[in-house]
Amino acid sequence: MRRLALIDGEHYPPVTRWALERLGNVCCAVFLGGSEKIGSPERLEEELGVRIYFGGDPLRAIELALSENDIDEVVDLSDEPVVDYEMRFRIASICLRRGVAYRGADFAFTPGELIRPKKPTISILGLGKRVGKTAVGGFVARVLKEKYRPVVVTMGRGGPEEPELIDGEREELTPENLLKLAEMGKHAASDHYEDALVAGVTTVGCRRCGGGMAGFPFFHIVHEGIKLAEELPHDIIVAEGSGATIPPVRADGYITVLSTLQPRETVEGFFGPFRIGLADIAVITMADVEPKKAREFADFIEKVNPKADVHLVRFVPKPLGDVSEKRVALFMTLEKAAGEAVGDIEGMGAEVVFTSGNLSRRPALRKDLERLEGEGSVDAVLVELKAAAVDVVTKWALGRDIEVIYLANEPENVDGKNLREAVLELARRVTGR
Repeated sequence: MRRLALIDGEHYPPVTRWALERLGNVCCAVFLGGSEKIGSPERLEEELGVRIYFGGDPLRAIELALSENDIDEVVDLSDEPVVDYEMRFRIASICLRRGVAYRGADFAFTPGELIRPKKPTISILGLGKRVGKTAVGGFVARVLKEKYRPVVVTMGRGGPEEPELIDGEREELTPENLLKLAEMGKHAASDHYEDALVAGVTTVGCRRCGGGMAGFPFFHIVHEGIKLAEELPHDIIVAEGSGATIPPVRADGYITVLSTLQPRETVEGFFGPFRIGLADIAVITMADVEPKKAREFADFIEKVNPKADVHLVRFVPKPLGDVSEKRVALFMTLEKAAGEAVGDIEGMGAEVVFTSGNLSRRPALRKDLERLEGEGSVDAVLVELKAAAVDVVTKWALGRDIEVIYLANEPENVDGKNLREAVLELARRVTGR
């Protein structure tokens, strides 16, 4: 067990040396600041007997120490006022990104068990639920199909007990088929069904339960799902996270998705910087709804992870069927998203006569359906394949001989950049590693 200690100048050097000796196996230390109880910081190496990293930016000094030494654990012997809560989350983010444990007097952050797939892998993760991660995942799969044969491995709180293979390249996922699956007790709106439907790719569905502060799952079967994907004749794996929980794999490339509808502290505080720090591509969704906030988030990403290619996007609805000259009822998971989608859908020749943003709130959704039934007939329901889309909305519509058209969401740049080309460039890099 090789340890890196974090120290400050608010402790007398003899006390710090005493603590280092009690800790044991300390190969080096990083000086975080403070000068109340020390003379010259440069004399600390002689007084403490270990190599010490200094620097104007303690976070960069920690990065350097971790890159130059084989460290198993970072132990924090510093204290207020040199470090505060925000600083410790930033330190934890650095450690977890490098797969190193970080602990202090009354806290410990341990990286989850990660495996490196045998095939080139792109990991897609979100900073929370309802940020558009699955929509971006479906888009990535569709783009990769242009030059590769991708397989998507998903993880979800409604996923199957054993990895479930869906051949979206050949199987037809009709509303009737999905409803039968729901009636068999399966979560037919799980991400692996959605990706197979909207992208026409092979998917492997896995379950997980629990999510830690940094996003590692408590229980999961993703590693078994990755092994199944490795046995398939596909050349690139897309590992898709669940809500704020990240895929437990060491990927070759990372796409991090966040939304302007999220609270600032979720993005800029806690373990937001950890997920942002992983990103090769960072996608900020709903940038058309909160353009000022989108630019501010982009600036923050630039500070935390200058290497990330940042894309500001809006979602354009993509019905998986013809909606022209039809009176449609639109069902989505977010009221704001439904409102934004109306203009695009009516631009396709449809008349949107009813909207609901309650797909993930079943009692409110059922009331919406009662209200719709009382307001008059519709030719079709247009619904995202999420939450209660199958067991409530699809069942309601088919029981009344109303057409069901599922809806994908296509990310479209609002910043003049090209997310499609960025995804293909990332794929070229990861397949060459």
